[in-house]
Amino acid sequence: GFFIHVGLYNRIRAVAKPFEYNEYRTQKIKERMEEKRASRIAPKTSGSNNKIKAKVNPELAERLQNKASDRSKAGKLAKNLVEDDRFGGLFSNPDFEIDEEAEDFKLRNPSGVSAKKVRNDRDMDSDEDEGGYDDDYGE
Repeated sequence: GFFIHVGLYNRIRAVAKPFEYNEYRTQKIKERMEEKRASRIAPKTSGSNNKIKAKVNPELAERLQNKASDRSKAGKLAKNLVEDDRFGGLFSNPDFEIDEEAEDFKLRNPSGVSAKKVRNDRDMDSDEDEGGYDDDYGE
């Protein structure tokens, strides 16, 4: 390399790249602003922002999310399950899809979500039947 006078070098560089200083200055300002933002206290996020984006088993994901907001033992377990990366496939892999209408599922989970649907159906049927019995006894 060659030795060149610093003043001459700076003048040549200023002619070659006239906006270099302005770019440098704006970059430094952006960096300082980012540092200030990082030092601020971040607002708490609400539970709705932390929802799982589940392609598979969205009902399960929603139930676990609701349980995770509780402070009970089941809530803590649900929170661990939701946050653990090992169970990520449960909500994204179609091989892990839970069929709540299958006989196997109904036998293993008699008081599950499908049982609530059955109870609602029974309630609707019982209202219709009661109306008919009242007419028979009223005569």
